[in-house]
Amino acid sequence: MGKGSGRVTMQDVADVAGVTARTVSNVVNDYPFVREETRKRVWEAIDKLGYTMNLSARGLKQGKAGLIALALPDLTMPYFADLANAVITQAQAHGMSVIIEPTLSSPTTERQALRRVRGQLADGVIYCPLEINPEELDRMDLGIPVVVLAQCEGRPKYDHVMIRNTDAAQAATDLLIRGGSRRIVALGLGAGQKVGPSAQRFLGYRQALAAHGLQPDPDLEVVTRAWHRSDGFRAINDLCERRIRFDGVFGFTDQVAAGAMTALQIRGLSVPGDVAVIGFDDNDESQYLIPSLSTVDPGIEQIAEYAVEGLVRRLSSQTDFPRKVVEVDFRLVERQSTRKVS
Repeated sequence: MGKGSGRVTMQDVADVAGVTARTVSNVVNDYPFVREETRKRVWEAIDKLGYTMNLSARGLKQGKAGLIALALPDLTMPYFADLANAVITQAQAHGMSVIIEPTLSSPTTERQALRRVRGQLADGVIYCPLEINPEELDRMDLGIPVVVLAQCEGRPKYDHVMIRNTDAAQAATDLLIRGGSRRIVALGLGAGQKVGPSAQRFLGYRQALAAHGLQPDPDLEVVTRAWHRSDGFRAINDLCERRIRFDGVFGFTDQVAAGAMTALQIRGLSVPGDVAVIGFDDNDESQYLIPSLSTVDPGIEQIAEYAVEGLVRRLSSQTDFPRKVVEVDFRLVERQSTRKVS
């Protein structure tokens, strides 16, 4: 490959894919007028060969570009917007800039976003997957340092910064139970999802029920399309229309919890008198809702700090060193939407 240089070139990719080097360039740079079949063949060749763009060949200065790619699912969600802001602040403290790469919360778009990172100027990437499982992630080779914001098991290929999703969800559900709730809605499950924060928070919810001797009820385990206010609003309306009894709601994000509270109030139900509600994320606006929303603070500032510092450490080191897994602690924030616990 590459005439004995040992480095995979764009022409190597073109030869494997059966296209021209210009076509490879168009695919890497996300040029729109490329047939989907050709695009798929090129990316398969890139994955097979482990090709990464040669920055100097693109007329860029030698050395680091001073850029971090931040791959996030959905910037319309306050949690990810807050996380992006925190990462940018931390990166600036290290003299670096951040480019945002939306992944749009589907396995296909998450893979495409990581592939696009290869063609950008970034020195490293902070990646927050929701749909790609850890095994698939470990098989990927981006050719630059990566810090993953997700749970991991075993010996990961990349550095990880993890939220204690399961423990935090158990603590949130436990707070509802200690306040008197017995039929608690788990609001925000992903359809068929076995990995990611939805599955982890659901596990914590189930553990809290078991710890108090409460039996799970499938009617109260509610799948939502996404984690927005509208999803929580629709889900609670549906439960009420079907006359499903409940006296507590654990929203997997503050947004679905806020939507749930709106639906309850429109129906004349009191929060927390009739139904206690807790969310997850501690978005800034949660304290200004009426009533103010109890929630879980997952430690966004610490997540950003550990992720950026981990990436900078990789970039500044001349040698490889063992992968680091950091678990960020959480904090329960009790406000008006849950009942006082004596």
